[in-house]
Amino acid sequence: MNIIIAGAGKVGYTVARQLAGEGHDVTLIDRDQARLDQAMNEMDVIGYCGNSSNLTVLEDAEVRSADVFIAATSMDEINLVSCQFAKKMGARHTMARIRTPEYMDRIDTMRDIMELSLALNPDQVAAEEISRVLQFPSATRIETFPDSDFEIISFRIPANSRLHDVPLMEMERKFGAKVLICAVERGGEIIIPKGSFVLQEGDMVTITGTHRSLRRFFTSGGTYRKPVRSVMMLGGSRIAVYLTLLLANTGVEVTIIEKDYDRSRYLAEVLPTADIICGDGTDTSMLQEIGLERADAFVALTSYDEDNIILSMYAEQLGVDKVICKVNNEKFQSLIGSALRDTTVSPKDLMAQRIVGYVRALSNSSEDSTIEALYYLVDGRVTATEFVVGHAARCVGTPLMDLRLRKDVLLACVIRNGKSYIPDGRTVIQPEDKVVVITTNRNIKALDEILSES
Repeated sequence: MNIIIAGAGKVGYTVARQLAGEGHDVTLIDRDQARLDQAMNEMDVIGYCGNSSNLTVLEDAEVRSADVFIAATSMDEINLVSCQFAKKMGARHTMARIRTPEYMDRIDTMRDIMELSLALNPDQVAAEEISRVLQFPSATRIETFPDSDFEIISFRIPANSRLHDVPLMEMERKFGAKVLICAVERGGEIIIPKGSFVLQEGDMVTITGTHRSLRRFFTSGGTYRKPVRSVMMLGGSRIAVYLTLLLANTGVEVTIIEKDYDRSRYLAEVLPTADIICGDGTDTSMLQEIGLERADAFVALTSYDEDNIILSMYAEQLGVDKVICKVNNEKFQSLIGSALRDTTVSPKDLMAQRIVGYVRALSNSSEDSTIEALYYLVDGRVTATEFVVGHAARCVGTPLMDLRLRKDVLLACVIRNGKSYIPDGRTVIQPEDKVVVITTNRNIKALDEILSES
């Protein structure tokens, strides 16, 4: 596909790198020539220096032939205007990054008026991710699928766990829950496991199942943690605002520590259910004084990755049960895997994954299947793709035990008439089913490609 991305910042660069790596023709527009030069040196992309809301710049970038136009600059107004111009000039699909809360309050109306295919708020996306994890603290990440109770959960097997040394074929008998281990990260290697695979403590595991079966599994395995009832947030960012609003209806007590006085007053006005403390959250004596060790969860949301990491480590040392750390810098993300035992969240990466997933869904439609949803797991090295089965799919009407699946794929779930279940060898896929495929193979873009050619 021909894709134009306005903005070569954190989100735009990450999206461009992913899409160019998948073989799309990518053009970047940015005002900063040095930033464009760096991107063109590191990726197979074309760069145009200028303002994406300038008609001449859009014409030079040949927006009229764009299949997808993605506006990911730091200015909402430029993103919206750029998308509107791009659509009128011939771009088939337009996507905008929008952060201003006042715009998001009317986003459905704006999407219709401006004919946006997709509008995403990185702060809201991050808040939704954190909220899901706070409701199921045993997980480091949770993905849900539309119109079903099927979930994908990532977690690390702790020391002295009942899961240690358990073969996958013994899971249901031992723990009384029908779940499926679909990916394991061990020593930096990603494994799509078979039934004889044996779990070990320290493994980062991705597991699938219904919410009820997953809860039963974690309870039986001794790793279930109750949803949090009190959370302390460091930093009164937009993410903190969205997260507090999401938690307001769940009975969670929220305390926000914000250094800036004016911001603290604003938070007190818009978040009447939260306790707002104006103070320096990097002062550990202050954190102890206000009772950090008594909180069920600690969420570090400042603008500085270094502060978030250090204070998250401190909260873990105090014994806080659930710690979530916001980290955007890729260099830090690769270093803190062993330093922090719990959850890290990157708004930039979450946004990029949503956008790339949407683009893949647009580009991968065929007679055998269409993509309904796509998620990136294990730092983007594993994909979970929800296909809608077409009548022409080769896998229709044949029991799975008689199908030759590729070694690097796993059929994790079948959703039929709104009911989710984990398939077995006797399962027969039918047209209009939704199936979730887990794979490490980025080249699988249609359902029939999960079948081995041999």
